[in-house]
Amino acid sequence: MASIYRRNDTYYAKFHDSSREPTDKRFSLRTSKKDEARHLLTDLERAIGNGDFDPWRHDPFETVFAPEEDTPQNPEAASFTLSEVIEAFSQAKRQQGRAESTIQKYRDIWRILKRRAGPDRDLSALTPNQIRGFVYDSSIKPTTQKTRYRHIRAILRWAGEGDVLGQVEEPRAGKKLPKAVRAEELDKICQSVAKGYREKRMGGACRPREILWLIPLFRFAYFTGLRGSELGRLRWTHIDLKRQRLTVYEQKSGNEDTIPLVEPALALLQALDADDKSSRAFVFHSPSGNRWDRSSKRFREHVSRQFATYRDRAGVRPTLTLHGLRHGFATRLAENGASAIVIKGAMRHSSISTSMKYVHLANGRLQEELNGAFS
Repeated sequence: MASIYRRNDTYYAKFHDSSREPTDKRFSLRTSKKDEARHLLTDLERAIGNGDFDPWRHDPFETVFAPEEDTPQNPEAASFTLSEVIEAFSQAKRQQGRAESTIQKYRDIWRILKRRAGPDRDLSALTPNQIRGFVYDSSIKPTTQKTRYRHIRAILRWAGEGDVLGQVEEPRAGKKLPKAVRAEELDKICQSVAKGYREKRMGGACRPREILWLIPLFRFAYFTGLRGSELGRLRWTHIDLKRQRLTVYEQKSGNEDTIPLVEPALALLQALDADDKSSRAFVFHSPSGNRWDRSSKRFREHVSRQFATYRDRAGVRPTLTLHGLRHGFATRLAENGASAIVIKGAMRHSSISTSMKYVHLANGRLQEELNGAFS
């Protein structure tokens, strides 16, 4: 049984099968439009019926919705110009019920190719060199090069002109390691927050503790690995101080989970000045903020901007983000010998391959330190 539901302006698909473990499987459909979500769900149900997709085993955006899965459907399209073929391709995808946002991605990439090769150029006259120059544009990132290749391949295969790609090698984007905040960097960022607070207080530009509340929030994120939106939804009723645990509701997977609190995280909570730690008030909030109701998305965005501000003032790596605190939590586990299985449980990952990134990151850090010791 399949259905869609909306959360934080995004639609999700939910599949239920009492014979599977877990019985429910959820994932984002990456759209805020209900009609598009319904079309996507229809595509998934059709793929399930054909045996091409299993919600419990496959990522829909790597199987059903992946550009490289498109196959030739209109060989006669080779007589079209570059302008005509994209229109025909788009119409064919609409008839299949493909989301308009997905179709637009193809159109955006093809429009750039048309400008370079000429919109009136026959599709059959498109050369490998033109495609290679377009895909391997040195001004774009490797991940963008790979995206261009996949979308161009989908259109050419549909048009029966896929052979022209035989002389163009697919770009290798490579896997990026997470950008984890290190303990010493977190200290500098928190010192920057404290300094900014003192300066504003002296100038009468903020209320008592108006900025300081960010410090325990940043540190708590580092000691728990919670996502920004999860921090925004965290209430005192979600925390069991005696058992040293907290319950995470509305996770990325849609499931609930209980995670243990390490001593530093527990100490932060115990030190917070709260009127009633058994109430439904939010754990982290500005003194002037609403303690009972807010948008977790807007909270995350606000805190992310604040993190970036004080990160820059602290002079640490400019590539670090609020989410880097979560990466820092996992990397610290790996650096202290935690296995990928342990990290998977602590981070609540759906796949152990995601957890392995932190093991690789920790090994890279170890290599740097070893090299430094003998340089």
